[in-house]
Amino acid sequence: MMTRQKWLLHKIFNSKILTICALTITLSLTQATLAAYKPPRDQKPPSGYTDSSGVRGRCKTTGTGSLTLLAPITHVGQTTSAHPTFAWFVTHHQRMPIEFSVYEFDNNEQPHKLVYRSEVQSSPGIMKLSLPKEQPGLSVGQKYLWQVEILCNRNRPSRNLLASAEIEVVAIPASLKDALNHEQDRTQRATLYAEAGMWYDALSEALNTSNTGALGIVAANLIQDLAKLEKSPKSEDLSQIALGEN
Repeated sequence: MMTRQKWLLHKIFNSKILTICALTITLSLTQATLAAYKPPRDQKPPSGYTDSSGVRGRCKTTGTGSLTLLAPITHVGQTTSAHPTFAWFVTHHQRMPIEFSVYEFDNNEQPHKLVYRSEVQSSPGIMKLSLPKEQPGLSVGQKYLWQVEILCNRNRPSRNLLASAEIEVVAIPASLKDALNHEQDRTQRATLYAEAGMWYDALSEALNTSNTGALGIVAANLIQDLAKLEKSPKSEDLSQIALGEN
């Protein structure tokens, strides 16, 4: 006959097993609903203004990998939004001024026209910035260069930490628009955008499911997908950022 003590231990053990199984099933289902990011079928290589490492310069107060753009570098990421969200990762804790800029490419593939600039203070972790709705939006069919520059020394710009990537605004496919109209869940909307190759829209939806300054599970999965696709010097940085959130 089972003693009361053994019975209680047996009950607690079984309860823990059931809890672990339930969590495992929940996590498995969550992972199953997250589609991998698929680059655009008509993906384009970036211009010479996007460095393969994603970063130029170095501040004395920062280390390697202290600024990482959460965006494609080896191909041009796409968005359907005229006021997209841009995101990057900062590792250092010292607050420093950051200059964010967006330039429009001309017909000669030169990013001469400044369309937006803003200065913010750095904070460790995920930082994001959306173009203000009250400002003129980006144009469909146009390509832009966006930059994040940590202003280490305003008098010595060459020492500033600079990272840049390109973004292309495209018309939203009818099938994607219809699917989004029938889906309100942000995780599923992020999945729809990711499957359609809309990196910036997918990441924006994913970041809206997490706390300020954090990546969250949905966005971490997207970043991990991008790290596998990039095969660039910054892939390891992306992987570490994603793993830090899982």
